Amino acid sequence: MNRIRAARQARGWTQADLATRARVSARTIHAVEKGEDCRQATKRRVLIALAVPWEARFDYFPRMQSVRPVADRALERESA
Repeated sequence: MNRIRAARQARGWTQADLATRARVSARTIHAVEKGEDCRQATKRRVLIALAVPWEARFDYFPRMQSVRPVADRALERESA
């Protein structure tokens, strides 16, 4: 389960409740809980609303992987 969703539900909050506390839209909370990427400022607001320290952000928001084409990565290895 998504850690943001779990933390929200543990507090008995709806997505709208968290959105209000984080000062973002309910649609943003929905997207975050689906695992979509968001801005750092949004992550900070959500974590503050949930009383989660910034240092734990990678536990709640996994790092996104690069979407660069495979051909680009092969060229990097050849030039190294």
